[in-house]
Amino acid sequence: MSEMKGNLATVIKIGIVIALLLAAGYLISEVPLSTSIDFSSVRRNLGNTADRTPETEDELASPPDAIEVIQARNKYVNENRARQYVESATNDYYQGSYEEALRRLERARIYDPSNYSIFKLSGQIFFEKNKFRKAFNDWERANQLPNDDRTISRDLDVLRRLIRYSRTEMDRLQRTVNKEPDNRVARARLRELEEQMRD
Repeated sequence: MSEMKGNLATVIKIGIVIALLLAAGYLISEVPLSTSIDFSSVRRNLGNTADRTPETEDELASPPDAIEVIQARNKYVNENRARQYVESATNDYYQGSYEEALRRLERARIYDPSNYSIFKLSGQIFFEKNKFRKAFNDWERANQLPNDDRTISRDLDVLRRLIRYSRTEMDRLQRTVNKEPDNRVARARLRELEEQMRD
C-alpha cells in the first residue's frame, strides 16, 4: 500500500512537470522571436535640450493657457511660502526673538511683497525696538496694501506725532550740546534719538 502511494505521488509530480512544460511551450510559441522598437523619437531627444531646435511651429509656441497656469501656480506657491515665513516670524515675535523674526520677514518679502502681514509685523517689531523711522516706513507700506485693519491708520498717526516730537527734541538737544559740549546726558539722549530716527 505504501508503495502504491509512493508511485501515485511520483505520477502526480510527473504530471505537474508535464503541465508546466506544456504551459511554457505555449507561452514561448505566442511570444514573437524578435520585437522591433522604434527608438527614433528617443534618439532625437537625446543630448542637450538647449541645442535641440523645435521641429514644428507648434513646438515653438507654447499655449497661453499653460503659461497662465504656471504663473498662477508659482504665485500660489510663493504666497504659501510667504505665509509660512510670517507664521514662523509671528511665533518668534511672541517669544521675543525679534532678530530672527525680522530675518524670516525679509525672506517672506522676497516671496510675496504684497503681503500686508509682513509689513504690519515688521513695523511692530521696529516700533518695540525704538526704531521709529523703520516702523513708520513699514506701517506706511502696510497701509498702502489692501487690508481690513482699521488700527494701522491710528498707529501711523501716533507714530507721526512721536517722530515729530523726537525731531523737536533732537533740535533742542543739539542746541544744548552746541552750548554745553561737556553735557554727557544731552549728548547720550541725542544719540539715542538719532538711532531711533535712522532708516
